Amino acid sequence: MAKLFPWNSWLEMEDLKEEMQRLVENSACSSSFVENGRRLARFRPVADVIEVEDAFFVLVELPGLERENVRLEVHGNELAVFGERQPPLNVEGAAFQVMERSYGCFSRRFELPEDIDDQAVAASMKAGLLQIRVPKRTRRPVNRTIPISLDE
Repeated sequence: MAKLFPWNSWLEMEDLKEEMQRLVENSACSSSFVENGRRLARFRPVADVIEVEDAFFVLVELPGLERENVRLEVHGNELAVFGERQPPLNVEGAAFQVMERSYGCFSRRFELPEDIDDQAVAASMKAGLLQIRVPKRTRRPVNRTIPISLDE
């Protein structure tokens, strides 16, 4: 029997979702580097999301950025990272001869499960690596007595 939704369809839908998200993020960026009508090398930091027993860790590579140039927001179960990477030299009249590094504003969004503790999110940044700890809500077992009704 054929599958109703083959696995590849779900992967394609996820790819489409990521591309749509990228388009929305890029449209919000006012600073882009354009030469001869073409946009050049937009910065998009790479990231990992790691789950451990009591938390999620989001690691975002931000080489060359200071923590003052990065902003974090939590909206429900979505974590958003915003910032802008500027070229190191801003000399009037200068033109790139080779441009292998990318610059500009960026935003990354990470959808996490509903059971996160959004009030206890913590972040640190060292050597261009942003480390965000998103704790899970602790579920305390509730001890209670269950009354048994008498069937009559």
